[in-house]
Amino acid sequence: MKKIISLAVAAAFTFTSCESFLDSENYTEANSGNYPVTVSDLNKEISAMYGVMNQYCNNPLNTPFLLNVMMSDDCNGAGGDGDTEAHAVGHLMATNSDYYKDAWHCTYVGIARANAVIGTKESILNTLDEKKRNQLIGEAYFMRGLFYLWGSQMWGDIPGYWTPAAPTSKTELPQLSAENVIYPHIIADFLSAYNLMSYDATTGDGHATKGAAAGYLARAYMFYQGFYKEISDLSSQTPEPLTLPSQNGATETITKDDVITILNDVIASQKYSLISDYRLLWQYTNEYTAPDYEFTKDLAEAGTFWAGNGNAEELFGIQFGNIASWNGTIAMGFTNMTSLYCSLRCDDAADGAQDPNTGSTYHNGALSTFPYAQGWGQGTINDNLWDEWPDGDPRKRATILRCEDELEHYSYTTSCTEDAGLYNKKLCAVTTKESSQNNMTDGPYTWWGVVRENAGVTQNNGNSMQGDHFADIVLMRYADVLLMQSELTGDNTCMEMVRMRAGLPSIPFTLQNLKDERRWEFAGEGIRFNDLRRWSGKSGGVDCEAAKALQKQDGTDVNYQGRWTTMKHAKSSWAQRYAETKGFLPIPTSQILIAGDENLLKQNPGWGSDVDDWNMTSTPVY
Repeated sequence: MKKIISLAVAAAFTFTSCESFLDSENYTEANSGNYPVTVSDLNKEISAMYGVMNQYCNNPLNTPFLLNVMMSDDCNGAGGDGDTEAHAVGHLMATNSDYYKDAWHCTYVGIARANAVIGTKESILNTLDEKKRNQLIGEAYFMRGLFYLWGSQMWGDIPGYWTPAAPTSKTELPQLSAENVIYPHIIADFLSAYNLMSYDATTGDGHATKGAAAGYLARAYMFYQGFYKEISDLSSQTPEPLTLPSQNGATETITKDDVITILNDVIASQKYSLISDYRLLWQYTNEYTAPDYEFTKDLAEAGTFWAGNGNAEELFGIQFGNIASWNGTIAMGFTNMTSLYCSLRCDDAADGAQDPNTGSTYHNGALSTFPYAQGWGQGTINDNLWDEWPDGDPRKRATILRCEDELEHYSYTTSCTEDAGLYNKKLCAVTTKESSQNNMTDGPYTWWGVVRENAGVTQNNGNSMQGDHFADIVLMRYADVLLMQSELTGDNTCMEMVRMRAGLPSIPFTLQNLKDERRWEFAGEGIRFNDLRRWSGKSGGVDCEAAKALQKQDGTDVNYQGRWTTMKHAKSSWAQRYAETKGFLPIPTSQILIAGDENLLKQNPGWGSDVDDWNMTSTPVY
């Protein structure tokens, strides 16, 4: 269950680069021309490919996961009064047009590494048995599809290549149409991965699996058909067959029925399952915390605890280990900094409230806010999500920490901003009242720190509050496979399985019921934003579903430095910003300058000099 202590990440294999993302020959370091030459090299290369996901996590506000959480209508940017970047994300703005350069860099490093694995020499692959060979190449196809999916959902039309070595000239790597070129390749990659991989492969170890490939194939296909082809109701409409590029494991075309068949195959495989209680998906039900937490005492009394990283419902996620460091050698991407970013804002209580036992000013994250730890208070839950979510759905309180109900002394701090007193339990760091067996610290303490210290392992970065976060970032759950199957078929059978797990009554399939189900099931998991986009279509506009949903953030209640007020957009409106950008981010200016020709790479709409409402230079004052 707790895989944190001995995680090994072989990230020594690196690609050299020219002009930020183009590979070039280098005769002193490993590169796509002289590496790999052995199976051991190949295994290092594959580890480095997966390690790119942790490189994204070194800057959480450059990760597709947290960006999608904070850009949705369910969450605020929030943070402190100096966290301009977080507010910019939540308002569909940016602090500068080069802000997302780290995400761009990671995307193309990941693509390069996946391309290199796919292009591994036959002399090396022939030393492996067929099943192992297909599994490894299938994983590389999956990861390449994932990196391109992230890139295209962040920026739309992007440069692309699918060869072991990148073009050596920038003129050979122009910006490509996401609709006509990038997405057919993405879907082909996931299809190749699905066809090459086997259900016999190990699950839960951080590697891509056949089920993950099927889930992402459906996710990419549905986004493509909804956003680009503007088919908002796939349950009642049948798109034309989509032609795919020719490659190992992919067919010439794919249809909606093919995607349904693949999802049905995952379900029939019985390789994955829904965890019995929704709360068991989240780390606050761990055995160190659950017995003392009123919300989970019933589980503890029954001897049932957190399902753990890599559980039977987790098809794919980002894993972490005790190797993170601020020194830059490994970097902080190997601890789940999203937990740190999204935990309780902690500085002096704005009202000066004091602990009567100690006389000190209350700080969030201590015993008074057990079991939720201190952090940077970003990605807080928007008031609308609480108000619109039916109280009879137990997933509501399993997802949302309503501080006034659960935390006796939660403090609105002197620096808090878009804080409605609502936090995302799925992402918050969790404490325990128990000290370690080695008495290395007193409780309350991040529960992962107690696990680590009981194992006699020192915190690698020397700071438990910032380093002891090792819960997976879950990117795909089996529940998503079930709900996508229902959405594609218009049949409520799989949707009912998800509702049954939550203890909810049967309802008929309607598109609106399905949309609501997805919102409640995946709230705060980074799925909502792109669901809204695909249900709105690329034509968008201020009256589309996504724009209207985002605009409802206007006027919601928030606490600003200890006083209650209401949110407003920093410059224009959420609807206007969505209509201007269609949800895409600015292409880093540094990359556009390298290209030097808008025929090769041009800025996305809504982020150019002709639009004056995208640049956030300071946090909004409410």
